[in-house]
Amino acid sequence: MMQSKEPKPLRAIGPVGAWITVATLFAAQIVSTVDRGMLALVIDPVRQDLAISEMQIAMLQGFAFSIFYVTVGLPLGAFADVVNRRRLLIAGIMVWSAATIAGGFAQGFGSMFASRLFIGVGEAVLGPCAVTMISDLFPPHRRGRPMALYVFGSMIAYGLGSLVSGVILDMAPKGAFAALPVIGLLAPWRIAFTLVGAFGLLIVVLLFLLREPARRVEQGSAADAQIKLSFVQGLGLLKARKATFLPLYGSLALFAMGGSVATGWGAVFLTRAFGYQVGIAGQGLGTSQIVWSVIGAVVAGIVVDRIGARSGAAGRMRLAGLLALAGIPCSLPILAGSGSAAMAMLGEVMLVSAIYGTTMLSVISEIAPTKVRGFAVALYAFVMTVIGGSLGPLAVAWLTENVFASPMAVGRSMATVGVSAFVVAALLAFRAAASISSDERN
Repeated sequence: MMQSKEPKPLRAIGPVGAWITVATLFAAQIVSTVDRGMLALVIDPVRQDLAISEMQIAMLQGFAFSIFYVTVGLPLGAFADVVNRRRLLIAGIMVWSAATIAGGFAQGFGSMFASRLFIGVGEAVLGPCAVTMISDLFPPHRRGRPMALYVFGSMIAYGLGSLVSGVILDMAPKGAFAALPVIGLLAPWRIAFTLVGAFGLLIVVLLFLLREPARRVEQGSAADAQIKLSFVQGLGLLKARKATFLPLYGSLALFAMGGSVATGWGAVFLTRAFGYQVGIAGQGLGTSQIVWSVIGAVVAGIVVDRIGARSGAAGRMRLAGLLALAGIPCSLPILAGSGSAAMAMLGEVMLVSAIYGTTMLSVISEIAPTKVRGFAVALYAFVMTVIGGSLGPLAVAWLTENVFASPMAVGRSMATVGVSAFVVAALLAFRAAASISSDERN
């Protein structure tokens, strides 16, 4: 009975409906990124309240997500290739929102780790569902702008998360939320977690109004696209083109590692190096991130499609290499002469990431076989989160504690990790571009 009803709504999605879907996915991306990234703003209050170390904070920022990805994250990406993605996304948002709220009530490292682990559902489910839905709603030559809007959601979310959390952290000690039941008397950072986590329920309501897009077939026959592949088979298809996909995913991982230096430790750097109160640091950094994100989204929506039309996937990969080099300044706030300059440098990662993310998702959606596109996007999220997003914060924390041996040296750790990661990411992107060019000639 369910199968007989499915085709009718699939055919009803037109241009307006397609953009409404993109706008909803954009909002979901914002909520997901805010829920995941807001811990970076409250590192010191959480450390003090839960009595945990700098290395444990680093594990909460990235490693907790790794556990989820290693177990079920990639299979969920393959699952998105064969099931109703809207329903899968609704389930994922409900889980990660509840986990964010639970984090506001954590009493120690273990309970906070569990909260962060289940927030990983957002990263594991959202990317494969959203990117494949966008790919099915728009032809390849028109995906740049909708993909840029989707990526823009994650970019502006860091700024919005910092800004909103900063306002909450600034207002909470003044009693602004004291009248709220249950959470009114909690510590400011706990109030921020619970309020932000509740926003996800609004996205669930919007998703109930959407329809599942019909899957677009671009490579091979329609019958071939309907073949259901196992996790191992999906990995095998990508492995067959390892000369392209290994450096491509390596570049993603190293770029994420460099970017996590700014997003994971930027607020802490501002409080330690320039003496800002955490709420003020969050508001200033958030404003910088939003401004850079808007510029990045506008540029990405234009540049990625134009370069793709002129130079194809290889040209986009070369652009990714240049963007990795352009990310270096965000890891060097230690060179800033003032707090405002440091905020501008830290926020610059959003400009670069908006264009880089749009570029790489466009490349993957173009060169990955249709029947494993969701799996390929899940692998994108996997390497950026598990390798890049985990190792970046951990490497900074390790250097700060064990090499420089001072919390005040966090800026030196950020520079060491960030510059190294961005340079290697650029080299790998150029290698992937060369492989794609070779494939296109053959």
